[in-house]
Amino acid sequence: MIEQEASVVAVADGAALVEVPRRSSCSGCGHGSSCGTATVAKLFGNGGATRLRVVDHLGLAAGERVVIGIRSPLLVRASLAAYLLPLLALVGAAGGADAAGLGDVAGAATGLGGLLAGLWLAGLITGGSGARARFRPVLLRRATGTASITIEPPHPTVAG
Repeated sequence: MIEQEASVVAVADGAALVEVPRRSSCSGCGHGSSCGTATVAKLFGNGGATRLRVVDHLGLAAGERVVIGIRSPLLVRASLAAYLLPLLALVGAAGGADAAGLGDVAGAATGLGGLLAGLWLAGLITGGSGARARFRPVLLRRATGTASITIEPPHPTVAG
């Protein structure tokens, strides 16, 4: 289970709207400035937060901290649908255009159309409600107090 702490923004109708801060890089290392994830986040992200709706079975209130999570195999499936499906659609459409004897411009346009269709289909598979809700995070528990580490300033030394 992959877990993330979030803040409850609003609660209504048995659901909670939670906000998860975006990170410019993962917490796996301290090389955010040279990380590819950080570069992509700078180009396409605004550094804000992501808001998600989760089923509230704990009776939450706005302002509370909670832990949400998603099972690892579901995350892998959602990632494959989001990244691999559009790529396969692009290659398949461009390959089909080439096999049909269309020119380069028509092949490129067909490939772009395949990419857009793949992105649309990936959005249908991973987003929405109902049966596709299995790809959404679930509310796990209220967040407990975080442990704080106190770093004391260095003691002054007496020059002798």
